[in-house]
Amino acid sequence: MRTNTTLMASTALAFALGLCAAPQANAQEQEKKGALAKTGRLAPANAAQDQPATMLDVITISATMIKTAVIESMAAISAIDQEELDRIQPDTAADIFRTTPGVAASMNGDDPATAINIRGLEQYGRVVVTLDGARQDYWRVGHGSGSFYVEPDLIKEATVIRGPVSNAYGSGGIGGVVSFETKDAGDFLKPEERWALSEKLGYEDNGDGFTTSTTGAYRFSDDADIIGNLIYRDRDSYTDGNGDIVPWTGERMTSGYMKTTLRPADGHELKLGAILQRYNDQITGSSGSISPTLSRYDTNTTNQTYTAAYTWKPDDNALIDFSANAYHNRTRAEQTQVWPTSAIGNFRYYDVATTGFNVKNSSRFDAWEMAHTLTYGLDYYYLEASSEAAHFGAGEQQGYGGFLQWQGDYENWLQLIAAMRYDGYQLDGETKTVPPEKASMSGDRWSPRLTVGVTPLEGFQIYGTYSEGYRAPGLQDVYRGGGAHGSGDAYLPNLLLQPETAKNWEAGINVKYDDVLTAGDRLRAKLNVFHTDVEDYIEVDLRTGIPRTAINIGDARLKGVEAEMVYDYGWGFVNLAGALIDAKIVSGVYSGQALNNTPLDRFSATVGFRMLEDQLTVGAQYLSIGKITRTSRTNPNAVPVVNDGFDLVNVFANWRINDHAKLDFAVDNVFDTAYTDPQSAWSTSAATEQGKGRTFKLALTGRIGG
Repeated sequence: MRTNTTLMASTALAFALGLCAAPQANAQEQEKKGALAKTGRLAPANAAQDQPATMLDVITISATMIKTAVIESMAAISAIDQEELDRIQPDTAADIFRTTPGVAASMNGDDPATAINIRGLEQYGRVVVTLDGARQDYWRVGHGSGSFYVEPDLIKEATVIRGPVSNAYGSGGIGGVVSFETKDAGDFLKPEERWALSEKLGYEDNGDGFTTSTTGAYRFSDDADIIGNLIYRDRDSYTDGNGDIVPWTGERMTSGYMKTTLRPADGHELKLGAILQRYNDQITGSSGSISPTLSRYDTNTTNQTYTAAYTWKPDDNALIDFSANAYHNRTRAEQTQVWPTSAIGNFRYYDVATTGFNVKNSSRFDAWEMAHTLTYGLDYYYLEASSEAAHFGAGEQQGYGGFLQWQGDYENWLQLIAAMRYDGYQLDGETKTVPPEKASMSGDRWSPRLTVGVTPLEGFQIYGTYSEGYRAPGLQDVYRGGGAHGSGDAYLPNLLLQPETAKNWEAGINVKYDDVLTAGDRLRAKLNVFHTDVEDYIEVDLRTGIPRTAINIGDARLKGVEAEMVYDYGWGFVNLAGALIDAKIVSGVYSGQALNNTPLDRFSATVGFRMLEDQLTVGAQYLSIGKITRTSRTNPNAVPVVNDGFDLVNVFANWRINDHAKLDFAVDNVFDTAYTDPQSAWSTSAATEQGKGRTFKLALTGRIGG
């Protein structure tokens, strides 16, 4: 039951915060007109300085582990900043990446967990997901079950690094890295403020969903501050594009975080953070299925993340740019069966906890007419997974490694990067024999990277990269037993699995120009092509007549082109992004089949206009999802089923009423298109589509500070 008192209080607080200070805000706006309010962006050097920076100018993590503007990074990197998050008002973490080239993020609808697919590679261990630097390594058993939980209202920025070029970020990640970052107090407080408080109230009509988000921050001094946030969301089952209610898609969620930043001395900074997320929803044994005997579970999931991040960067010593991070993440899902009646009350749980740390340092110096940056570091994590369910690969996993990277810059036209990473792993679990026996496996590997970048013309850079990545088998791959839907043991552990190895060739172009068509405009563009070979690809062998077990089914090949462009001309902007990707198995019994059921051909276009002295932004977004090839792992010789793609149109409006109030409005799926996200494991016998129908969204934010 929805907490009406809480919602009414939140509504009143949002209006009060925004409107009580309106007279004061009007005077302040005149003094601040034309100032650049963005943080963490490149400062332009010409007339464009009066215009906001673009998403490709965001300074964020890079493949070199050195913060760099996206447009200047010699890798396939995309960033989604706070402005873009406010614009799209994401309901789920999957919404955040709907215009990111080469990335498909999906949720089943009846499961709040999110699965990320990069260039055709997904699932635990192939894509490293971090929240404030903490690995999110959760998995559970089920059709298309997600791999992590992130509430979008917690996030200030999300960054995607595509391909094994990201291997400096730790073991695994042959598909890439997805990094989420929460706000610091400095992101929320204005320079002259000591404290601030905001209240956001959101509503969406499809599913009758309410969201409240309360944020407060306090600056004790220039050397200490703190920020806290609390979010509550409650929504019912939504309808698809045909107007049919999609069952079991409602949920209740409570989340919050607290982060403090301490600066004990010049050049030293310590950040301590805690994030807690709790979800209550119903999960089914086969999402969307209409089977009257389908298993259904009332599920409570808790995700806890604790982080400590220390940096030391003295102004007078270029040899020291040191950081050390420690973290702990635990995700626990408790499921109580509520259907069918014969099984009511059955209980099961999935518990995955990861504890780890990483340290690195960058040393900069000049020699031999070049600027040199030497970056080196170590990382380690310990993962423990437990469940009473036989179909869950319980056990312990350790991953450890180190890397050494050299970057050389010659004048303004040549950039070289050479790196080497060492990875090792160990898995400890039990066989499914009677009685069970302890079984372990381990391995290690060196993975190189080489990048050459040339800037023949100012603003135009070309680069080429060769990189390798290493993904150890996961606990679920090796130690899983049990059977599907409560059947007898049909899966067998496989202690002979070999790690996956990715070898990647990539070439790209970065374009960065100002004052192209009119004074103050900005053009940013990134284009990259890639070819990746994955040796010893791991997947469950589902052929009939043989024991089900995870095997190295063969080699996989991924190739394609990705592009994104931003053109900002002050009173408007155009953002384009797209990818054409072919990802398939090229050897073994499944040779020729696509990897998973993901359409990797995608295109998006966003057009926006700024009005009322940039106080109001309105626009529209077009998304096109390509044809979907569905393959059969039970019968490798079956003819693949090809489903048509689909197109979606969204519109948005963001109005900054004054310094203390903001109103956001959006309509997703304007034409009420009926569709099913191909990456979700939606049942082929479902009575409804999985995708959300037309949805009107409204959010009011009030803010005070002093």
